[in-house]
Amino acid sequence: MKLAVVLLLSAVVVGHLAAAPDPPPLPSLLANGLRQLPGLRLLDQSRDLLGGITVDDLKDSGYWPPWLVRDLDRDGRPDVAAVVVKPGPRLQYGVIAIHARNPRVAEWVTPLGTQLLNGIAKGNAADTLIPLFCVDCDANAWFRWSGRAYEAELYAVGEELTLATDDERKVGLFARSSQASRLLFPLMQCTRAVVRRVAGTAGDRWYFVETRSRQRVDGWIPASFVFDAGGCEG
Repeated sequence: MKLAVVLLLSAVVVGHLAAAPDPPPLPSLLANGLRQLPGLRLLDQSRDLLGGITVDDLKDSGYWPPWLVRDLDRDGRPDVAAVVVKPGPRLQYGVIAIHARNPRVAEWVTPLGTQLLNGIAKGNAADTLIPLFCVDCDANAWFRWSGRAYEAELYAVGEELTLATDDERKVGLFARSSQASRLLFPLMQCTRAVVRRVAGTAGDRWYFVETRSRQRVDGWIPASFVFDAGGCEG
């Protein structure tokens, strides 16, 4: 009887181990890049997570392993982005990206900080990524490479966006990429538009857009007029 129980338990353990997928091999671009970053290591999702999130939770949501491979700088070659950790009395978390065109340089997507990062996910566009400060929520911002740095919610030419403001301030189209310029057309909250040109820098980003309304008009808008489309539903 005891032998049967031991054999049964052994079979369960062996079956569980066999079902657990092995971690995929570390991309060579990432492995070589991490060697250039002494004091940092890759996020270990089996021990670095807090708040009850488990590796199985992340696997079920498609957020494992803690890196992803995408053409982030749009040069036709795969790049890699990953969550890294700086050990210490209190762990610090950040996201780096390593581009194939410059593999010895790690670009910071989000700098090191004490706010927990659970992993990383693909954004809707092929060159975007999402650091996961929370899991299965809509509070995470997506990032895109601007050519100089990673910028939160940077739209590209041809993408659609929604124009609105949280405080119901008027939205409209400007003649130039400056709020000191003339307001050409006032617009209704939640107007949809397509990006035709991008100007400015992070913190002072502007888009030249064409509205999707029946009477189409175009002009410049500041990034502060870009609104989460989900907030306009209902």
